[in-house]
This record gives sequence, C-alpha cells and structure tokens, in this order.
Amino acid sequence: MKTYICIAALLCFAAVSSLAQEKVTEPSTGKNFDSKVSFDYNNTDYTLQLTGVTVRKKMVFKVYGMAHYMQEPQKMSEDAAYKTVLTDGKAKQITMTFVRDVDKQKIQDTYRDGFAENSSAEDLKKIQSAIDQYVGFFTKDVKENDQFVIRWLPGGIISATVQGEQKPAITNQLFAQTLWSIWFGEDSIVDREDLVSRMTAK
Repeated sequence: MKTYICIAALLCFAAVSSLAQEKVTEPSTGKNFDSKVSFDYNNTDYTLQLTGVTVRKKMVFKVYGMAHYMQEPQKMSEDAAYKTVLTDGKAKQITMTFVRDVDKQKIQDTYRDGFAENSSAEDLKKIQSAIDQYVGFFTKDVKENDQFVIRWLPGGIISATVQGEQKPAITNQLFAQTLWSIWFGEDSIVDREDLVSRMTAK
C-alpha cells in the first residue's frame, strides 16, 4: 500500500513539475509566458513553440514583456532565424504583456514610426491602407497587465486580439512582413536575438 502511495505521489510531483516547466519568465519584467500555444483559425489547428522572450524599453522605462512563437521552429544560425521568421509560410505569434500604462496615441504613433522605419517609401505607400486599419485597432489606453496577441498566419494573414477583443483580419503579405520587422528587422525596437534564442541555442 505504501508503495502505491509513494508512486502516486511521485507521479503527482512529476505532473506538477511538468506544468511548472510550461511557463517561461521574461527576466526583466517578471512576466510569464507559455512555452507553447495552440489555437484554431478557420478550422485549422495550430501549435506554436516559444522561440524566445524579451522586454521592450523606451529609454530606461520598461513597457512590456514579449514572447514570440513559431510553428515547428528548427535549430539554425541567428541570421537564418531572422530570415525564417520574416518569411511567410509558418504560423507565428507575438504576445505582449504590458508592465505600465500607455496612452493610446503613443501606441498608434509607435506603430506608425515602426512601419516607416522598416519600409521603403514605395512599399510604405503599398501598405498604407493596411497600416491605417491596423493602427485603428488601438482605440483604448493601455493599462498594466493588458495584453496584445498578434498572429501571422500562412498567406500573409494578420489576426490581432487587443485587450481581449478580436479584431478583423488583415491579409497582406508585405504588411505582415513589415509588421514583424518592427521586432525582427535590423532596426528592431527590442533585443531581437532574445526572440530567437531557442532557435539558435546549441
């Protein structure tokens, strides 16, 4: 009887340990993120793995903790990881959890600046209507612990959930690539190497 109890206790401990390992903490903000996410979109099931976490800072102030996920990520060099992340095909997700209040106008201005800095003048004109639609998603001031979830699905589909509200999808491959470039491009607003650390770790 004691043996059975012991085994049951060990199994219970293993299950709890396994659950604990499913959370990853962004060290600067202390925000926790799942090591994988699963969801359904248009009757297709997706499971994405965490590729890394980082923090967005504005000067010395922490703004949000961030996690990035991708469908079936592989081990590769850092440069190859950025190229892969910025290529349409595999589903990807960005999750941001805010650590401070942010005015909605600042959110909108930051996105507009990000698109401008990661586009040529010609490309910016091509995606301007998509940018306007996307920026229009952010109509409320952000409070601490609010969350944005942005998904890039195959075919250049951007699906965003802002503060718990699902927004209409935007289908535009160039727009999707430019949006992701805000964090993964050469002029990234975060330490982009942190976001691919699980793809590049030996």
